[in-house]
Amino acid sequence: MPYAFQRESNMTKNTAILGRSFRPGSAGFSILELVMLIAVIGVLSAIGFPLYLSYARAQETDSAARVIVVALNQARQLAVTRGVSFSAESQTHPNNRMRFCSGLVVPCPGGNVYTGAETDGSGWRTLENSSRITLGPTITFSSLGAATAAGRLRVQNSSATGSLDVCVSPSGRIRVMAVGAACP
Repeated sequence: MPYAFQRESNMTKNTAILGRSFRPGSAGFSILELVMLIAVIGVLSAIGFPLYLSYARAQETDSAARVIVVALNQARQLAVTRGVSFSAESQTHPNNRMRFCSGLVVPCPGGNVYTGAETDGSGWRTLENSSRITLGPTITFSSLGAATAAGRLRVQNSSATGSLDVCVSPSGRIRVMAVGAACP
């Protein structure tokens, strides 16, 4: 019993210390302070939220363009390693998808379609995050990695407020550029 009694006295001592730190008139925030805090949070949210949304849309567009660049680089790499031309065939909105086929025939004949990671049974890979391909010519890479003709694919975000171009130069170089910029 002495331990329980000692523990209880420590609790009352701590409670007494806490009680002494408060004065009768300072037990919380005033209503004016709370209203000012809510107003400041509201102003910061009104400024920050639209900035965040525009940043998120820009990142969505950039991400979709980078996915196209990776896919085109894969088609180029397949052409070089297999020693045969590979074409990247794309379908624009509403399908928003792309596939590769060996050879120069477009649309891809059934037996020449590349099926691998991230493709469905017929070789199509769908563009993720609801972005759209709005301009999608077929681009063919030779066995040396050069594009047979320059091309431009255009990617648009899901809210249709921003676009980027993926440019393929005749040398096979693939770059992301602003809409309207000249492809090299």
